[in-house]
Amino acid sequence: MKLLSIQSEWRSAFGSALPAGFLCRNELQDRWLRIHSLPGSKRYAETGAERSAILARHNLIADYTLGGNSDCALFFTQFGSNKSWSHSEGGVLGERIPEHIMSFHQAEEQFEFFALNITWRSGAFDELLLAVAEERVGPILFANIEKRSIYAPYDGGADLFFPSSAAAELAKQHFAYWLSKREDGM
Repeated sequence: MKLLSIQSEWRSAFGSALPAGFLCRNELQDRWLRIHSLPGSKRYAETGAERSAILARHNLIADYTLGGNSDCALFFTQFGSNKSWSHSEGGVLGERIPEHIMSFHQAEEQFEFFALNITWRSGAFDELLLAVAEERVGPILFANIEKRSIYAPYDGGADLFFPSSAAAELAKQHFAYWLSKREDGM
């Protein structure tokens, strides 16, 4: 997948949804599922054991959602209208710099989206996942465009999007212990 065509490939797989988990929920509601990072819906890790639990849970769910060793796109959302990559991910990305791929500006909301082609491998993105869990980086999203699935971690869990509502329902049964007890799934 070339970054030049990623916007059209994204649209083909996910329609008018924008590549940030919190923005996908409205457009892909029937394919959505949210898991929590820690038991009891605890939001932030306080111990090394809890950080390890977050990584174990997130790597397992990302493997399930994206597929192990799969070609994916890693999206970053930058708030505002700056189309230049302006974040330091603290070495998380190494020498790689995400490329600007699309914009969304409406009323007071302005988002710029950047992407990298990556291969999802369990454990390969642990530093980035911990940075997300600790709110040291902004919104990220991993998409297996071919499979039409999304893993979007945030500081408390992950929004997951599957190719169909049936696949989302199967995941809901499989990961029932990790789901919110709230009626709206949040």
